Amino acid sequence: MINCRQTRACQNQAFTLFFLLLFSQALPAQEGFKGFLKNKEGFKLEPFAQFQLWSVYSTNQQVFNTQTKVYDKVDDRLNFLLRRTRIGFRMQPYNNLRGTVIFSFDAVGRDVQSGVFGAGNNGTIPSVGIFDAFLEWRLKSGSEKLFLVAGYFRPQISRESITAAWQVGSMEKSATQNYLRQHMIGVNSGRSTGLNLGGLLKNQSGKLYFNYNFGVFNPGFYASSNNSVGSKFSPLLVGRAVLSLGDPELKQYGISYLQNFFNTRKGISLAIDGSRQGETDLFKQNSSLGADILLNWKALNLDAEYHHMIRSGSRVLPDNAGVRDFDYRSSVRHIRLGYNWIAGKKLFLEPTLTIMQYRGATDATGQADALAVRTSSGTETTYDAGINWHLQERRLKLLLHYTWREGDPGAAGNGATVNDYFTQVNVGAIRRGNWLGLGLSAIF
Repeated sequence: MINCRQTRACQNQAFTLFFLLLFSQALPAQEGFKGFLKNKEGFKLEPFAQFQLWSVYSTNQQVFNTQTKVYDKVDDRLNFLLRRTRIGFRMQPYNNLRGTVIFSFDAVGRDVQSGVFGAGNNGTIPSVGIFDAFLEWRLKSGSEKLFLVAGYFRPQISRESITAAWQVGSMEKSATQNYLRQHMIGVNSGRSTGLNLGGLLKNQSGKLYFNYNFGVFNPGFYASSNNSVGSKFSPLLVGRAVLSLGDPELKQYGISYLQNFFNTRKGISLAIDGSRQGETDLFKQNSSLGADILLNWKALNLDAEYHHMIRSGSRVLPDNAGVRDFDYRSSVRHIRLGYNWIAGKKLFLEPTLTIMQYRGATDATGQADALAVRTSSGTETTYDAGINWHLQERRLKLLLHYTWREGDPGAAGNGATVNDYFTQVNVGAIRRGNWLGLGLSAIF
């Protein structure tokens, strides 16, 4: 017998066998492939299009001058942009199999010197890419208890990350998701290719629901032009469990979520989640542990989450003073509060307030550790206050919001690009400005 103890290779093999065992146990419940291949009556593709059109006025944006070593203020500016655009289709060719494919072209027209976060997409012909492409297979006919999701999609962790931007109360999604996605996957899109087992269970009264997801994904890519993790490999494992009390947030299993139920829900959802990845060429171990809450009580909507992130690594100390092993810790959180006010003919006005905080190391040693494993440090706080006018529930709304930020680079000082407040793609070191935004979100 080979004694592999706790080597990385054997851990990966053990996990793979465990996942395949779960999958194989579910297959007989499908009543063979005859049941699986039963065509759905009236099958057809269901196309859709989603748009976020923004008009943004930014103030107080500053760019670091590498020659004078100070921040220079850039002009305040008006910027029109297609913040997000999605075109895709859903399909259900068989009773127990459905699929989704979505293409995106985002940030078209965005001025990278404006205060809005993210890259621009201003080529002669703006780039288009695959945003989601996955299948959902019901492994037991007529039941919501067990599904296999496979393809390119969001690992089920962090309510903010797995909820579409069209469904949140703030104008921009909370940066809670950005920091966690960068930590867990390495990219802001939050997507990866993998497999997920999940399901939805309920009691007889219909007032107690349990939603679970457990997945394995390709880890974030850093080596070979972002096509490999390098010579050392460990899969990314994620899991999330949600207990809903009162009216449910989900009545059928799925991997898309809502935050506003327009006065029809009186319930609360409590979730815990976590991720883990073993050793790669970049770090020794990478993990997160978090919790989130969604409370809908008629007109009141409240959501909040907290994530503690750990990335372990090592670095050579200055002057060859040895090797330092470390566990770098950071955290991110937000709270969002909204209220639905019915303004005649059931057109909802929804004032909202969102506060986000990122907390990383501010001392020189901690920031050197963060740099060694390519993660954020310093601090950032973002505030979003505004009002949403829902012309058609979940499909058409106007937004007017103001967003302002503050940050601390810690010991890294001026010119440091330690977190999202202090850096901008295609610009470099900045102090991010504030902005007033008027937007239209539409789903067709």
